[in-house]
Amino acid sequence: MVGAITIGALYPTNLSDIYTYLPIGFAVLTFRIWRSEPRPRGPAGMPDWFRKLALTLGSMALLTVLAYGLYEPYRAAYSQGYRSVEAWTNSHTPIWSYLTHWGVFLFIITGWLAWETRQWLASTPASSLNKLRPYQIWIEASIAIFLVGLLYLAYRGVQVGWVAWPLAAWAGVLLLRPGLPDAKRFVLFLTGTALVISIVVEVFVVRGDIGRMNTIFKFYLQGWALLSVSAAAAFIWLLPELRQWLPGWRNFFQVGTAGLLVGAALYTVSATTDKLQDRMAPNVPLTLDSITYMPHAQYADFGATMDLLHDYKAIRWMQDHVQGSPVIVEANCPEYHWCTRFTIYTGLPGVVGWNWHQRQQRTLVPQLVEDRVSEVGDFYTTTDIQQAKAFLKRYNVRYIIVGQLERAEYKEGGLGKFPQYEGQLWDAVYREGETTIYEVRP
Repeated sequence: MVGAITIGALYPTNLSDIYTYLPIGFAVLTFRIWRSEPRPRGPAGMPDWFRKLALTLGSMALLTVLAYGLYEPYRAAYSQGYRSVEAWTNSHTPIWSYLTHWGVFLFIITGWLAWETRQWLASTPASSLNKLRPYQIWIEASIAIFLVGLLYLAYRGVQVGWVAWPLAAWAGVLLLRPGLPDAKRFVLFLTGTALVISIVVEVFVVRGDIGRMNTIFKFYLQGWALLSVSAAAAFIWLLPELRQWLPGWRNFFQVGTAGLLVGAALYTVSATTDKLQDRMAPNVPLTLDSITYMPHAQYADFGATMDLLHDYKAIRWMQDHVQGSPVIVEANCPEYHWCTRFTIYTGLPGVVGWNWHQRQQRTLVPQLVEDRVSEVGDFYTTTDIQQAKAFLKRYNVRYIIVGQLERAEYKEGGLGKFPQYEGQLWDAVYREGETTIYEVRP
C-alpha cells in the first residue's frame, strides 16, 4: 500500500516519473517474490514456479490498480495533452556534452564495474566455464542483440550509445554473478535503467514537445537520481577495496575521481559568477531581492524605451496595499517580453499569464488561451465602453494596469476611456508619472 501511494503520487506531481518508477516497482516485486524460499506443491499439485509467476503477475496488477486508483479523482479531472511518443530524427546529444553531464557518475561506476568483474573472474575457475554450455544459445542471442543495438544506434547517429549501451550491457551481465549481495544487484539494475533512459531520449521524443527539451529534462531528472544513488553506493563499496588495486590503477582512479569532483564543484562558483555578470544594468546592487534591478534598468519595446522605475514603484505599491488575490489585467505580448510583469512580481492572478505556458498546460483547448490574449488586446484598444464592461465582468477583474508598456503597445485611442470613465466605472488608486492603477467599482 505504501508503495502504491508513493508511486501513484508521481502522476499528479510529475507525470513522467511514473513511467520509470512504476516499472522499477515491478522489478522489485518480481525479484522479491522469486527470491523467496520454495514451498511444497500447492493445491492440485501447483509447482512452485507457477505459484511465483501467478503471485508476480497478481502483485504487479494490484500495484498498478492501487497506484492509479488511489488518485482517480485527480485523473478524472485531468486531461493529458502529451499522450504519445514519436521517433526523434533531428540532432543528437554530442558525446562531449553527455560526458560533461554524466562524467562524474560514469567514471566512478565504470571503476566499480571493472573491479566487480575482476573479482568475479578471480573467483571463477576456468573449468566452470563448461557449465555455461547449456546456455550457449542464450549467450549468443544476447551478444547478437547487443551488437544489433550498437549498430542501430550508430546508424541513427546516437553518439552516446557508444558509451551508454556497453555500460548498460556490462551492468546487465554483472547482475548474473552468483552470490552477489542484493544491494549490489539492485544498484546494477538502477545503473542499467538510467543508462537506457539516456539512450531512449535520443531515439524517441514526446509528441508535441519543443524540439525535445521537455523530454530530455524530464527523463534526465530520473536518470540523474538513479545514477547519483548508484555512483554514491559504488564509491563507498570501492573505498576499502582500493588498497588491493595495482598502484597505477589506484592512482589513476583516485586522481580522476578527485579531479572530476573538484571540476563539478567548481560549477557552483563559475555559475554564480556568470549569473552576477548577466545583469540588465551594471550598477545593480548585489541582493537576493529579484526586483531590485528595476530602478536601475530601462527596457525598449514597441518603439519606446521604458524606465522600469515606474513599474517598480507601482508593483511595490500593489505588494504593500492590495489584499487577497484579486484579478488584474495588464498588457499581454509574445513570450520573453516585458508583459505580465505585475502578475509575476505580485503573485496576483491575471486574465491570462505567460501565453505559451498557458497553452502547454491546456494542450487540448489552446484556443481558450488564445481567445483571452485577443480579448486583453481588445479591452485596451476598444472605444466601446459596453465591450470593456463585459470583459471586466467576464473575468472578474479588480485592478487595471495602465503603464508605459500599455501606452506603448496599445497606443492612444482606446486608452482614453480610462480617464474618461474614472469615477464612474473605476477609480485611480495609484498614479505616478505614466503609470496608473485603476480599481474597478463593484
